[in-house]
Amino acid sequence: MNKKKITFDLDSVIFDIKPLYQTAFRRAGVPYQKPTSWNLNEAYNNETVVNNLLELFGDDMLYQMPLLDKNIPYILNNLLKNPEYEILFVTERMHKQPAKTFDQLRGAGINCSYNQVVDQVGLKSDILKDLKTTMHFDDGPLVVAGCLDKGVPVTMISNNDTLYNHHLRNRVQYYDTLHRALIATGVYKPQHIR
Repeated sequence: MNKKKITFDLDSVIFDIKPLYQTAFRRAGVPYQKPTSWNLNEAYNNETVVNNLLELFGDDMLYQMPLLDKNIPYILNNLLKNPEYEILFVTERMHKQPAKTFDQLRGAGINCSYNQVVDQVGLKSDILKDLKTTMHFDDGPLVVAGCLDKGVPVTMISNNDTLYNHHLRNRVQYYDTLHRALIATGVYKPQHIR
């Protein structure tokens, strides 16, 4: 039986990255602003904020971000046990540290194995195409656009905190949360959520 390969981005899909952004603004002494562009320099005309963000993306704080939804481990663990699926967590974090990413997933109660974490150098849409992904869930506009251009099935997570990807809403199926996206795409059939 050919398994369906379901792949997930992490930040702003499974984990809430907003506290990291809020810390960068707090350190700069300016009020928090939601990112309106994927390009940090375009989103924030403040060199201190941008430098703080770049520093924090390489900091251990990134690997301590909370879950966006407390039900996600339950849902993902059900998918991980489903013999129809091969589940992979594909990230494009600035520093390639798959062991820390694995520890973050396990610490959040997601029972994946180390070999289910894909954190390698390269364009994520190319990696997903090479993996022959059946469905990918992501918020990153460059990744989503790359998947669309390369024929990789993708569903976008887009909500009030992801203003940077709203320009793609007319090109792709999108949902405000991973939970809703999984149900709407038929990847996850709701059961009793604790």
